[in-house]
Amino acid sequence: MTAPKLRADFNGLFGDILCLSHSDICVDEHGVAIQLHAGMIATAFDKDLDANGIRDDLIANGIVEESPDWLQCRGSKWVLRIDGNGIRNESEINSAAEQTLGADSPVSGPLC
Repeated sequence: MTAPKLRADFNGLFGDILCLSHSDICVDEHGVAIQLHAGMIATAFDKDLDANGIRDDLIANGIVEESPDWLQCRGSKWVLRIDGNGIRNESEINSAAEQTLGADSPVSGPLC
C-alpha cells in the first residue's frame, strides 16, 4: 500500500514539523477522509504555482505523530515529522526521478 497523499496547509510549518489536522482525520488528494495514527508514513501536499503560474505543489514526506504539547494548545492534534528530503516542489521531485531513470538507461549506439 502506498503512503496517502494528504492535503496540508504549509503555513503550519515549524522546522521539520508540519501541522496536519485538528481532528483524527485528514483529507487526501481525492477528497477522501483518511484516519490518522502515530507511525503512519504519509506525503503532505499544498497547492502552489511556479513563477509562470503553472501548478507545482509543495510536497513533504514523513511520519505522522501526535502534536507536541506546544502545538496542542493551538488545537493541532496530528503533525507530519518531515524526513531528510525536506519540502520540495513537485517539479523538483519529478526532475530528480527523471535524472535517476536516465542514469540507469542502457547506452544507445554502437558498443565497440
